[in-house]
Amino acid sequence: MQSIISGRLAGLEENKVSIQLRTGEIKVYPRKELDLSLQWVFENMGQPVVCMLQDGRVIDIKPAGQRVAV
Repeated sequence: MQSIISGRLAGLEENKVSIQLRTGEIKVYPRKELDLSLQWVFENMGQPVVCMLQDGRVIDIKPAGQRVAV
């Protein structure tokens, strides 16, 4: 099952992504292999992002202004 969430990037670790929702709550999602550079993480930390989830795992993450392919 696929779904899309949006919020601010609060953290990115080896196997999880933390997203701050509009309510201020921080949700932590497991992630699959993402092709993101350290530079991308620094530039987008605290910024609005859109994440595609598949079976509860983040499979893609983009800045909120970019489209996410479904």
